[in-house]
Amino acid sequence: MAIIFDDAGANLEQLEPILTLGRPVTIAILPGLPASRAVSERAAAAGLEVLLHLPLEAAEADRRLGPGGVTTAMTDEEIITVVRAGLADVPGAVGINGHMGSKATADRRVMAAVLAVVGERGLFFVDSRTTTRTVALPVARDLGVPAGERTVFLDNEDDPAYIGGQIQQLLQAARTRGWAIGIGHAQRMTAEVLRQFLPEFDRAGIVLVPVSAELAKRVRDGD
Repeated sequence: MAIIFDDAGANLEQLEPILTLGRPVTIAILPGLPASRAVSERAAAAGLEVLLHLPLEAAEADRRLGPGGVTTAMTDEEIITVVRAGLADVPGAVGINGHMGSKATADRRVMAAVLAVVGERGLFFVDSRTTTRTVALPVARDLGVPAGERTVFLDNEDDPAYIGGQIQQLLQAARTRGWAIGIGHAQRMTAEVLRQFLPEFDRAGIVLVPVSAELAKRVRDGD
């Protein structure tokens, strides 16, 4: 099972509860934030896998994209430039996942441009699946880019009871499928709640792995 902590990069303090888990979780870092580079370097030094958490346009007009974002109005060349700049802002990133993205991930042209950079850098892509209309995985397959998708969002509500229930769903998915990818957020209570579940993971034989290892397992198993 892989767990990604999204929205990192605002400050180093958000990283500490995640580091103290002592497990190989994955950190997804937004570009253009005050501590984006510092968080990337600190996470990598601690042995954690780092992703660029690329802002992608949402269908909801009131959702603020933030710095380093991709919109459907951009040309292919503009998208490629923005994605490359985001990777430069998050040194050591081994892959990309999307921040928001319900409009952009449903657009084949936009995703082809994003994934072209993923492919040229030898990285992978994780689709957060913020819309059922997403075409990210089919486009990735067409381009030969390694890709996977989120199984469960862990903390749409920043409430320990809710997060615990979502972690239980993730555990069940891992038992049923043999793998699962959960997404939480660095600034919420998710790391603290997850710590309480680690003994249950161990008893169930559930192993936390970097998301790249999860994708590699799926490729080997033909999923």
